[in-house]
Amino acid sequence: MPTVPLRLVEELCSRLRDTGVSYCHWKSTDMLHLSASGVNDLDLLVDRRHLPAFLGVLAACGFKQARPRRGRQVPGVVHYYGLDARTGTLVHVDAQAQLVLGDDTTKSVRLPIEQAYLASCTQGPLFPVPAPVFELAVLVVRLALKHATWDAAAFGLAPLRPAERRELQYLSARVDDEVLRRVVEVHLPWIGWGDWSRYHRALLDGAPLRACLPAGRAVVRGVGDLMRRRPAVDTALRCGRRVEWGVRHYVLGQRNTKRLVAGGSVVAVVGGDGAGKSTLTNGLAGWLGGAFDTRVVHMGKPPRGPANLVVKGALTAARRAGLLPGWLPNYPTPAEHRGRFPGHAWLLWQLVTATDRRRQHRRVRSLAGRGVLVVCDRFPVDQVTRMDGPRTRWVPTEGVPALARRLVRAEQRAYAAIAPPDLLVVLRVDPDTAVARKLGVDPAEFVRPRSAEVFAADWHATGAVVLDAARPADDVLAQARSAVWANL
Repeated sequence: MPTVPLRLVEELCSRLRDTGVSYCHWKSTDMLHLSASGVNDLDLLVDRRHLPAFLGVLAACGFKQARPRRGRQVPGVVHYYGLDARTGTLVHVDAQAQLVLGDDTTKSVRLPIEQAYLASCTQGPLFPVPAPVFELAVLVVRLALKHATWDAAAFGLAPLRPAERRELQYLSARVDDEVLRRVVEVHLPWIGWGDWSRYHRALLDGAPLRACLPAGRAVVRGVGDLMRRRPAVDTALRCGRRVEWGVRHYVLGQRNTKRLVAGGSVVAVVGGDGAGKSTLTNGLAGWLGGAFDTRVVHMGKPPRGPANLVVKGALTAARRAGLLPGWLPNYPTPAEHRGRFPGHAWLLWQLVTATDRRRQHRRVRSLAGRGVLVVCDRFPVDQVTRMDGPRTRWVPTEGVPALARRLVRAEQRAYAAIAPPDLLVVLRVDPDTAVARKLGVDPAEFVRPRSAEVFAADWHATGAVVLDAARPADDVLAQARSAVWANL
């Protein structure tokens, strides 16, 4: 597991220190090395008076704001993500202007002690950190809100997790009892030393649930007036969300991802055979999908619609029966088509293909419009005619039946309706390398012309990011990540 601080994290902390922002890494300080290396989130408490300067530093470091799904947003909490270019790690800053605590489903309690909490901080090797006595005082309240309610017990969530027990023991070993008592009495008067210390001792001693739960409920009652909802309403909401979120996760397979405030985006990866399109597409989706709502869509081979199944099924059967003599190849060259009329069946085949791609494009744009990041494997572009673009451009418009002209126009309208992607990533690899990569998979006479078309095309006017796909896959992915992040 990496423990070396990321350059992005070091830059962020340096800029915050130089700007004079009052903040701290407010919890889990026993695992700060994991936060510094991007394994854990950066849980930062920021003086709300310094919040504009804090957000300015995040922007200067290339961080982008994201929002959780509806129901997971918490007032006073913002989420930002930044890319550490050297490692490709996405760093998640979970910043709070208020000390908001509670079960993950509601986060209902605000402890109005932020100024005292920040005033207790000292500068660590990287982050400012709160005094252990303050962190422990707040940790016990956090644990009560998460584990000491009847609904937590009913859902099997009453026992502490190993990381929480380790954190509790770590902090308890670093405080003076008299100082701890003064902090609790002065800054947590709603709870009081008696109830707070009783629950703290029960947790430390590993007391059974029948002892921990009553002590913890006393702590929860103590902060009842600090909840943004009435306790009964908050309990009902916790129960409902636990069921709902469980169904979403375990039944529907949905992940707890966020969406960028800037909106969704369509990223398309194009290239010839053997360029590594699918590898890069899956790499980008896996990288983005850990944090953001991300989908992979294949624009070259979209799901077949009813018309496609009927038309192509019938035409395939007719070809096998010898009823369609002189059928053109799917990608005719001038030597192959020789300017002759291709026939209505061939034109109809191309039209249903275009219709399916247009339908897939509608889905892609709908997803992006709702904030989803869509990574497309292949995409119709003018420079690539042998894979996903219009097939009928060469068909003569004079001297052909009226039905043929309508089929040609319909196919070209379908492709014209497909808007360019927000970011086009072109994988450019020389034909010889492409043929070698596909050796034993696809014939050279099929791979070479498709690769050569992409390799020879002029991409300068398209705004595309052109990558040398002959380089190792990890290098290509690193370059693509930087390009994608800069355009989101």
